[in-house]
Amino acid sequence: MLANIKQTFSPMPAILAQAREGKQAKWNIFLNGLAAFGMGIGSVLAEGFLMAAIIIFKGIVSGGSFSLNGDAGILVQLFITFVPIVILTLYVKFAEKRSLRSMGFVKEHAVTDYLLGMLIAFAMFSACIGICTVSGAMKFGGYTLNGEYLMIVLLFLGFMVQGASEETVCRGFMMTSFGSKGGAFAGMLFNSLVFGSLHLLNNGVTLLSMLNLILFGVFMSVLVLKLNSIWMACAIHTVWNFVQGNFYGVLVSGGSFGTSVFKFTSVEGKELINGGAFGMEGGLATTAILTVSIVIVLLLRPRETKTEAVQA
Repeated sequence: MLANIKQTFSPMPAILAQAREGKQAKWNIFLNGLAAFGMGIGSVLAEGFLMAAIIIFKGIVSGGSFSLNGDAGILVQLFITFVPIVILTLYVKFAEKRSLRSMGFVKEHAVTDYLLGMLIAFAMFSACIGICTVSGAMKFGGYTLNGEYLMIVLLFLGFMVQGASEETVCRGFMMTSFGSKGGAFAGMLFNSLVFGSLHLLNNGVTLLSMLNLILFGVFMSVLVLKLNSIWMACAIHTVWNFVQGNFYGVLVSGGSFGTSVFKFTSVEGKELINGGAFGMEGGLATTAILTVSIVIVLLLRPRETKTEAVQA
């Protein structure tokens, strides 16, 4: 078991060995990190600029306020997250001169990994809900869908794009670019800290919510390093976010995402467990589930791939 933990980081996982074939691996570690951070954040900012342009255009056409409200607005915000995926895959392919396989976009096990990831995410967050309910930190508010089945499907598809986008930015790009030079552990830590910092301006953010976001980044990073594939991480991220807001009806990283199948409400005075204004990602229930999940994945044997691993 301890050998499986060691093999997560050394010898260098195949996904990072493949990333070493790119031009960025020949830069010094400072320039490598700067490029990884700059392009990753830049792709997210490009998404933000496009969103702002859409809001402004909508306001001009309608003569109303510059805003996107309701489920339709949420869908626009979710689907527009395709921008970082396009920018970073093109950058990796043509600027860094490395394969998309080095970002974890592999054909092998793609479908089975994705389906299994969906089940894992549902089980993980349901466990968080269970802890909160049993401890009295959450109350069940009933069934709330009211026939909005098409909207639920569209929201899930939107979260498929959003989940894949954040995984592409943090694990597929930042971790592999920086990790190809600094090693697997450094790549994991680097992208997880950046992932957490991307949520600093969210409503209700706390030190515990930041810790949980970093733990989520670590969990996803270890998973990608073990599998040398990004697909399961994309699926987990998708379903993790979707079931929070649109299945169980709780806040997602401080935000509300409209239509939901059920409704769970936080109990006042139990914010340490249920996360309060940030949502369940800011509570100890999530800390416990993520910690256990990280340990389990660390103990798993790394998947063998066609590409030989190399010493870091």
